[in-house]
Amino acid sequence: MEINLNSPYEVVLMERRTKTIEKIKVRSIIDFPSEKRVVAQIRDLGEPVILWSGDAYDAIGQWTDADVETKLNELFNS
Repeated sequence: MEINLNSPYEVVLMERRTKTIEKIKVRSIIDFPSEKRVVAQIRDLGEPVILWSGDAYDAIGQWTDADVETKLNELFNS
């Protein structure tokens, strides 16, 4: 599919950036029950890391620090 625009539209593209980390330093963990989402703020990363959302949020129930550590290991050591 191709759509012609009435006038040119400038799109801002983000350049991919990489950083090597050896340790995960968690700043905070925020639970958003109404959105069924748990996110972690990691010190060396600019964006939050989604730990659980949707059905996974329901399945984890009352998560613990050990659950967070396990999930971060799954995400970063795979």
